[in-house]
Order: sequence, then structure tokens, then C-alpha cells
Amino acid sequence: MSSNDSEDRASLCAFTFADGRHCRLPRPSPNSQYCHHHQRKLRNLREHDDTARNIALPLIGEVIAPSSLNFAVARLFAAVAEGRISSKTANTLTNLAKVLLKTIPNAQRELLLTTRNPACWDDVVRQIYGLPDPDATPPALTPNPSSDDPETT
Repeated sequence: MSSNDSEDRASLCAFTFADGRHCRLPRPSPNSQYCHHHQRKLRNLREHDDTARNIALPLIGEVIAPSSLNFAVARLFAAVAEGRISSKTANTLTNLAKVLLKTIPNAQRELLLTTRNPACWDDVVRQIYGLPDPDATPPALTPNPSSDDPETT
């Protein structure tokens, strides 16, 4: 391979196909790695990943509260309205959300029956959202002695 070949290759797209071939389209600028086509494809993949992560974020956890499902459906609605998710995918996710919504009362009933403690469901929801226990006494505030305090010197 001559130096001209390597110089020519340096101005081409850096995308490598699965079979090892390289894309032969020129890069739009020396600062970019990929041609317009592959830049657009990679940007779309990143956007789809970000959208999926944004929709699923409220659903992370062992137990799904109704409000978590509500947040996820609202984000799904926004993604469909903005054209970031196809209506077919949205329809599938909506059907799954309906199934999840139907299982929440059974999960709540099961939890209440096994623990025989009505406040247990509140504790689970509080843990999901990382909320403090309202019945817990706050820790006592102890003043930090400082060198400016005349009583400590």
C-alpha cells in the first residue's frame, strides 16, 4: 500500500461493515469520522437509545407503582407525538402497560396478605421513589464546635 493510498483512505469514512470492508464515501470534514450517511445512522441509533432509556426510567425497580407507569406512558405519548417512536412500537408498549396496570392491584393485595401490614405498600412505594419515612424521627442536630466559638476555647 503506497502512501497515496493511506492518505486517500484517511479522507474516507471510518465505518467498517460486518464483513471487514470499509465505507468508501468521503467524510464531510476532516473533524468528522464518518460520511453523512453513517453519521445520520449512528445519530438515529443514539436517539433511539436515549428515547428508550427515557421511557423506561420510571419503570426501573422491582415493583412498579401506578404513578411510575403513568410517567412512562406520558413519556411514550410525547415520543410518539415527536415522531421518535413508531405507532406500531407504541401500540405494543401500550398493551404491555395495560397488562402491568392490571397486575398492580394483585401485587398490592399479595403484599398486604403476606405482611398483614397496610402500611407496607406505602413503604414499597416510598422505597421506589427514595422518599423519607414520614413517621421516622429526624436525627437530632448537634452543633459542630468551631474555633470561633468562645465557649470551646
